[in-house]
Amino acid sequence: MTPRRAGALVLAAAVAAAAAILASQLFVAPVVGLADNGDYERVMGYAGFQHTTTDSAQRYYTFLRTKYAVMQPGWFRGGYHSSETILAFAARLAHLAFSREALFDIRVLGAIHVVLFLLALAGILHACRDLRVATQAVVAALLVFFFTDVGYAAPFNSFYSQTASLLFLLLTVAAASEAVRRGRLDGVLALAYFGLALLFVASKPQEAPSALVLGAYGVRLASPAPRRAWRRAAAWLAVLLCAFAVWYARHTPRTLRAATMYQVVFDDLLAHSPTPEADAAALGLDPGWLRYKDTNPYAPDSPLLDAGFQARFLERTGFRRILGFYALHPDRFLGRVQRAGESAWSLRPVQGNFERSPEHPGYALSRRFSLWSRIRGALGAGPLTATALLVGANLAAALGTRRRASERGRLFRDGVVALAALALISFGVVALAQAPQDASRSLYSHHAECDLLLVADAGWMLQALARRTAAERPKSDPRPPVPDAI
Repeated sequence: MTPRRAGALVLAAAVAAAAAILASQLFVAPVVGLADNGDYERVMGYAGFQHTTTDSAQRYYTFLRTKYAVMQPGWFRGGYHSSETILAFAARLAHLAFSREALFDIRVLGAIHVVLFLLALAGILHACRDLRVATQAVVAALLVFFFTDVGYAAPFNSFYSQTASLLFLLLTVAAASEAVRRGRLDGVLALAYFGLALLFVASKPQEAPSALVLGAYGVRLASPAPRRAWRRAAAWLAVLLCAFAVWYARHTPRTLRAATMYQVVFDDLLAHSPTPEADAAALGLDPGWLRYKDTNPYAPDSPLLDAGFQARFLERTGFRRILGFYALHPDRFLGRVQRAGESAWSLRPVQGNFERSPEHPGYALSRRFSLWSRIRGALGAGPLTATALLVGANLAAALGTRRRASERGRLFRDGVVALAALALISFGVVALAQAPQDASRSLYSHHAECDLLLVADAGWMLQALARRTAAERPKSDPRPPVPDAI
């Protein structure tokens, strides 16, 4: 059997295995998903779906709901825009094309998510076809093992925009991987890379800072292109990607910015302050607002429901002031990073995975296909150390071996650097702009970037070992040399 044919079998087996694992979790009873924490409306309001009950105990956190009323699109316009809404609209069209029922099944959207994931998986593995078959098999096994874990799979049956973050990140990686294999980014592939990167950036406002890294890496991938026109096009597309990210971040809904800032100030900074009065004064807050310490911005009696309070609060606070405070209090900043770091390797937010039933009480979590998330959870004793070691080792290895590598090898190493930078940015944004108790779900793309680094490391080491073994063969050995793909 030829290596290409063996690689095709590896790809087919991996896609089939991933499809079977995801289908068994998402489409076969008891169906797995991720319960609504109140964020569903941001997507399903525009797409034209709504809960079928007003009972908050059944709508939020405790149980997954698979059926939703089909309504007029745009019944709720909160100003939150996400590429996940595009996928929700696609699910709406699929439902209307094949059913006249007034109830929408979340599994239709789950199926669209699965198809996109399988395309990304196939794209990454197809880009690995020049590697040794053993390397391809290990990369395929790790991708399936990691990304079909219930921690990643459960949000597929949901309206959370984080699902779009994962899928468009993986699709962008697939396009970049193919560019590395070809040794250049041009033509349709260049348009695909920047288009998918834009959809990733547009998935959630917190992904906007990643545009700088994705744009720079796109320019780097296009630098070996023989035609100057495509090198120029890549530069302009990178500029447009970054300009879109700035626009997108600036158009974050005012209510979302207020709620996020409220969590940062009252639910974290002041809640963990040894001197809350002094800190409130340093931040320019009204002393009377100290009574909101340890409160939730989404509570029924939240002061954010008062437009006057919301306006005054946003006038007196902002990320610049928060960053200034932490610059003057580095010990407090370290404490905040440590609190956020507790979720740096946790894939399982405490939200129900199952529909309501006698077998599955509220907040029940699925244990099937959860081995990787449990292994990750075991790193909870030192998550920041684990992250620092992973990112630091990859940066050191990529930069330290870059000069001796081939052009394709340098493109690969630059990709490792870009992925490490994305992991740092995604963690930094959440650590500074989210209350740490929300970090597990907010770090979804960070989890994926770290796991992709692990996959890249495994393929890199196996390919290097294969080249070293081939170099030690006698010259009379008839076996072909190992290609310097990475």
